Amino acid sequence: MASEIEKEKAHYNLQDNLENATEVASQHLDIVHIIATGLDYYLTQAYSSAPSSERAEYLINESVKRAKEENNG
Repeated sequence: MASEIEKEKAHYNLQDNLENATEVASQHLDIVHIIATGLDYYLTQAYSSAPSSERAEYLINESVKRAKEENNG
C-alpha cells in the first residue's frame, strides 16, 4: 500500500499531467471543448468504476459541491 507521501506525490503528478495535457490540447482546441471532454471522461470513469450508479452519482454530486464551494466561496 502506498504511503501518504507517495499518495500526495501521485496526486500532484496527476494534476501536473492534466495541466500539461490541457496546455497541449489548447493549442488546437477551444478550452470549452477540452473541459467538456475531460468531464465526459471522468463521469464515464465514475460510473464504470463505482460499485453502483447510485454511488457514482453520490461521488459526482459531492465533487461538484466541493468544487463550487472552493471556487465560488
